[in-house]
Amino acid sequence: MHKSTFIALFIPLLMLAAAMAFRYFSNDSIGQMQQTGSYYTADAVLTVHETIAALKELGIDATSVEDEITDSFASFPAEIMESMDHEQLNGMILMNIDWLLYSEESAEPSTGPRQFFCFDMECMELDTMYTAFVQSVAEIAGDDLVFTDITEDTSQVDYDSGTGIQTISFCCNGKTYQYNAIVYNDWFDTGMLTFMNDVISEQSGNRHLYVTSDGYQECIVFCRTGDWVAQLKKATGIILEQP
Repeated sequence: MHKSTFIALFIPLLMLAAAMAFRYFSNDSIGQMQQTGSYYTADAVLTVHETIAALKELGIDATSVEDEITDSFASFPAEIMESMDHEQLNGMILMNIDWLLYSEESAEPSTGPRQFFCFDMECMELDTMYTAFVQSVAEIAGDDLVFTDITEDTSQVDYDSGTGIQTISFCCNGKTYQYNAIVYNDWFDTGMLTFMNDVISEQSGNRHLYVTSDGYQECIVFCRTGDWVAQLKKATGIILEQP
């Protein structure tokens, strides 16, 4: 990822954090919050219900965690929720669905196949970040896309300087693919998204990799047809794009 992209991601996040801190620790703001008792807006809650209903019509049933997602929004002060645009709200909804239905820590995991996944572009497990990505793509790709023989070579990475080349190799439907990711500290190389989209487009007749974000550092990944993506946009306003 280019350095300017990191800056573009960090600035709104830092501004939001600073605004939250200032508003929260301001005596006037605290007094106002205590008087109103309002921690989320009706518009945000309506967005949750409308988005989850629309997603169900498109084959993603998250109604079992709808109340939990609504409750999670209640932990945010009203002024923070009001400062978020529709894209950020939907990003939060998708991240909550991913965590509550598909994560290993989920109390009530989904009984159906995984429909999409989210990951932080600033990765924690540096030496396996691309293995985890390919494995997640394999979960959402469908039965006709079979990923095997996933290996990750970090022998050309200098973790002290945060530079080098990290090579991810795998087979998709029996064909071998390899991508040399550029190391930039602990950031995911977004070129891998484009590379994986090319793989899926080649191996699948009508599906592609699509992505969106929460407006900050989270990448939300789908493997869908163009028609499905158009329906999602019409029903929810969520815009997915091929990387």
